[in-house]
Amino acid sequence: MTQPVPQIRSINYFYLLCQILFLAVLHQGFYYSGADEPALWAGMIYLMIAYGTRYFVPLDHRKGMRALRQGKYEQALVDFDKSFAFFSKHLWIDRFRMFAIFSVSKFCYREMAMVNKAFTLACLDRKEEAKALYEACLKEYPKNNVAYYGLKML
Repeated sequence: MTQPVPQIRSINYFYLLCQILFLAVLHQGFYYSGADEPALWAGMIYLMIAYGTRYFVPLDHRKGMRALRQGKYEQALVDFDKSFAFFSKHLWIDRFRMFAIFSVSKFCYREMAMVNKAFTLACLDRKEEAKALYEACLKEYPKNNVAYYGLKML
């Protein structure tokens, strides 16, 4: 029986607060416009934006996570490379992910791509490459505890 791939979700509470405030602003906008059921409209608009951007923008990241869960490690490596390249090219999306993707994660997508690729390399028993990638991640993101403990495990 295979074990599920561990998932780490770390929330930036400031980003979460900003999203709650955005939802409140939407509610007030619908309320003062005289709309029936302003909470329903605000919630629907918020969910459409949030799930739409989270679904369509980080496509390669999601594909990589799916491939990793299915044990398709070589495909996951390709997808994490594509994700890293996309978010490296469009740094503003990653930097302002709270607004651009409605992500409340503490980790940016470039950081997640590096850590996930390193984990995938470790699953493929390519430990030296994984170690180098964890070290590169820590060099760029020194507070990344996932990379720190991943490196210690190798």
